[in-house]
Amino acid sequence: MPLRVKFMLRKFKYQILLFVLLLIGGIFIQLLLNSQQESEQNRLRTELRKSHKEVVLRIETGINVYATLVSSIRSFMKNSAEFPSELQLQSYLRDLVEKIDFNDSIIISYVDTAHYFQYVITPYELDPANLKGSDVKSFRSDEEIKALDDLMKGDEILLYPPINIREGWAAFPFDFTAKDSQGEILGYIAPVLSVKSLLSYPYKAENDSLFVHRFSDARGVDFSREVVYDGTEIYNTERDPFYYKNFNVPEENFIYSDVDFYGLKLRVGTAYRSNSPPKNRFAIMTYSWYLFLCLFVAVFLFQNYRNNKLSKEVTIAYDEIAEQNSQLEQNLENTQVLIKEVHHRVKNNMQIMTSLMNLQSNDSSDEKIAAVLDVCKGRIQSMALVHEKLYSNESLATIKVRTYLQELVSFIETAFDEEDASPDKRINVSSELFLNTNTMIPLGLIVNELVTNSYKHAFGKKADEWLSIEIYQNETNFVLKYSDSGPGVPEHINHLESDSLGIELIHMLTEQLNGEVRYSNSESNTYTIEFEKIDN
Repeated sequence: MPLRVKFMLRKFKYQILLFVLLLIGGIFIQLLLNSQQESEQNRLRTELRKSHKEVVLRIETGINVYATLVSSIRSFMKNSAEFPSELQLQSYLRDLVEKIDFNDSIIISYVDTAHYFQYVITPYELDPANLKGSDVKSFRSDEEIKALDDLMKGDEILLYPPINIREGWAAFPFDFTAKDSQGEILGYIAPVLSVKSLLSYPYKAENDSLFVHRFSDARGVDFSREVVYDGTEIYNTERDPFYYKNFNVPEENFIYSDVDFYGLKLRVGTAYRSNSPPKNRFAIMTYSWYLFLCLFVAVFLFQNYRNNKLSKEVTIAYDEIAEQNSQLEQNLENTQVLIKEVHHRVKNNMQIMTSLMNLQSNDSSDEKIAAVLDVCKGRIQSMALVHEKLYSNESLATIKVRTYLQELVSFIETAFDEEDASPDKRINVSSELFLNTNTMIPLGLIVNELVTNSYKHAFGKKADEWLSIEIYQNETNFVLKYSDSGPGVPEHINHLESDSLGIELIHMLTEQLNGEVRYSNSESNTYTIEFEKIDN
């Protein structure tokens, strides 16, 4: 097997396995459905045969009713002492149909040997079609007349194919000989019985709505409960709604049986009304679930393929990012080393400047120049301390404010070298507060000026001397609140118009921080400076 094929089989083994399982499942479902459909077809055929047998049985039951009716009429006329009149026959007929529950139409005619109507009766009417005195030869063929002549000589009952009669309904015409009590031939009796009465029996079944029935005679002529379709004039305006041609059922869908009716061959057929077979809901549901499962598996495999592809892309991207991050970390580390080196050199340069000022201060005999140089040294040291904190921290961007202020105050106190001046240093700043260099340098210079000023003017030999540095954040900005135990600025001096270089420097640095200076001497010597964090 080629190496590429082996690789593809290993790569897509789970997908191939799922495909094979779906294929096997589809074959199994098809076999199951074929079996189920075959069982369903057998059930439908069984139901059809059962319904057909019931129809044939009901037709035969109707035939027995007809046979009883005709035989009763024949026996009455044969056993009467005298040949019955039309009223006598009507009375007997009325009683007869009530006993056998024959509710549909029946007409009985007595025709003499010359084929003229002597009387025509129904159970409730006499000669409703005005046939008395008319000649049968006017509407019967010569062949039929000859058959009637032969009938009068015998003793059998002759049944003609169904016809449309003038009374407006389809009927089965019977004929049998009429004789008096001495056996003399008087003519023949022609009962005409309703087709509807006989064909109504099949439509009384419970499942009749599923089936359609076809009725025909030996000639192949179809007839329904209302009409005989033999090409003759139709007098009935009604049509049978269950006539089989209303449903367009193919001929091959019918099953047939022959029924003998007084020598007349009747052909009975039964079929399902619907041309298409009943929907197999089980098959539809099974196929629907199988297609849904196939769709789900397809979506799952496609999504799995996309996820694998995306995972590979993410892995590659992750490796590239990791490599880039490694390179960036190396570059950042190098940059941090360089920045620390810069801050260290700046701090060293400031230390050199401080040393030069110390030399100059020692060589100068002018106390004012020495004092100015000391102040400058303090200011330079506050800035140098910022750079020292930066290169000694892991972060090169921010400085921990509390630690810086503690070291700055300690430096200033050491610089004054006053044994008697040892105030209580209250630094109330959060240990989590960090500020960048753009904010910390001017803020450090402001604190340097304030603390230096306190050591110069506020502290002496008192026991309760103190200084307080508080920095907190309000809703919009930061606030530096500085207080000491000194007397503060005299009331007659306008703090804003003071020509002190330190005060001017405080205002100038506060402006750099977009801030505002407020001074109060009501309870203690207090400077409140509200400022912004300078990001750039």
